[in-house]
Amino acid sequence: MAMLGAHVPAASAAAPSLTWSACGEKISAELQCAKLTVPVDWSKPGGKTITLTVGRAPATGAAVGTVLFNPGGPGGAGVQELSRALPRFAGLRTRMNVVTWNPRGGVSGEHVPLESCAAGPAFATPDSRREYDQVLKANAAGIAACRDAVPDLFAHLDSASQARDMDAVRAALGEEKISFLGNSYGGVLGASYARLFPHRLRAMALDSVPDHVDPFAKSERLQYEGLEAGFRRFVRWCAGSSDCALRDAEVEKTWQAVVRRAERRPLAAGTRRYDGDDLKSLAYAMVGDKARWPKLGEAIASAAKGDASGFDPQGRGMPPRVTAMLAVNCADGFRYDGYRAYRAAVRRSAAISPNFSGVRENAWLACSPWAPKAPNPPAPLPVGKLPPLLGVGPVYEYPSVRAITDQVPGSVTIKYDDVGHGRYLNAGDPCVIAHVDRYLIDGRLPAPGTTCPSWPA
Repeated sequence: MAMLGAHVPAASAAAPSLTWSACGEKISAELQCAKLTVPVDWSKPGGKTITLTVGRAPATGAAVGTVLFNPGGPGGAGVQELSRALPRFAGLRTRMNVVTWNPRGGVSGEHVPLESCAAGPAFATPDSRREYDQVLKANAAGIAACRDAVPDLFAHLDSASQARDMDAVRAALGEEKISFLGNSYGGVLGASYARLFPHRLRAMALDSVPDHVDPFAKSERLQYEGLEAGFRRFVRWCAGSSDCALRDAEVEKTWQAVVRRAERRPLAAGTRRYDGDDLKSLAYAMVGDKARWPKLGEAIASAAKGDASGFDPQGRGMPPRVTAMLAVNCADGFRYDGYRAYRAAVRRSAAISPNFSGVRENAWLACSPWAPKAPNPPAPLPVGKLPPLLGVGPVYEYPSVRAITDQVPGSVTIKYDDVGHGRYLNAGDPCVIAHVDRYLIDGRLPAPGTTCPSWPA
């Protein structure tokens, strides 16, 4: 097993401190909370400020350091998520303090009015420049209510600004170096922090994260490759499972026929009608969750008979349309610069993903009305300045996780041999938790090529 450097002692007493107290209702009594004030615009430290809620689950044994944890989202409420999933962290807490915070602009509603920012751009599938322009106009109107409610903060929701918040948490804790555990979109925060503060990282574990180190076109290709791999897993399961309504059918051909039929004439779904792009978006939201595979099989089987009501309308238009969350995606460079770039991306996806072409491009269209230049675009990690990383990649996310960890020599990515997003936080997978805890506590990496089996079996 590879080893990291020893823990670095805490910074001097001159560092700012936090005053801890009970977190309040609906939060585990094991957690302590504090407040930390940070600038809205980190380039203007004397300007407007916001106050972050910081949460801590103290080590249950002799602490050797601190792990900062982000649940993803973007915008996931770290304090609430740590409280909810606290049993997952029992092993880690034997030697580490686990600290998190509710990020700027997040779903906790502490910094943005959710009544103005909960709704936002709709899922759209323009087939011409005229339709594209109409979509941009509609999206701009959907964004305006949130932006106008908090204009200063809205311009500084990117993950680089959030990484500076994270370093302010580190400094307030009095830690010279920290370890980081990022789930899902927390990997973008981790990559942003690694670029800005590589000297502050003792260790970094990334679970089911997107690629924010390669150009957008490449990261999207990796996402599509993972999506197709996940769909092939569903097809194989469906062909051999009595729980699948399509067991005796040619699953992939049936699915593609349903999409083509809906493209010609949208299918009824109660009071709604779904075209082919809608169906791809709805199925996309189900492929990565094995517990929903029986429902997906039923939905495709019913749609083959003309009834698309089996698809959950809440899945339409992934990623989530919450404007304050979407603002983070857009500021981090998940976007297309104009109609020609959008159409080129759709064509590329058709060559990579015969089952879901266009679904991601149509979702990211919501970012097109943003400012011309993203403040925190994808960029390589500072090679030679970081400790070896530990990645965790289910079938779907494995290519994206590898894109990040492969940039840092000595890093290892565990492959989870199935679909299932967020193996540590969401699933509580004992195999993954054991490897991640060992790495974050002792710096011991598993052997290259390590896998974790499907769980529960």
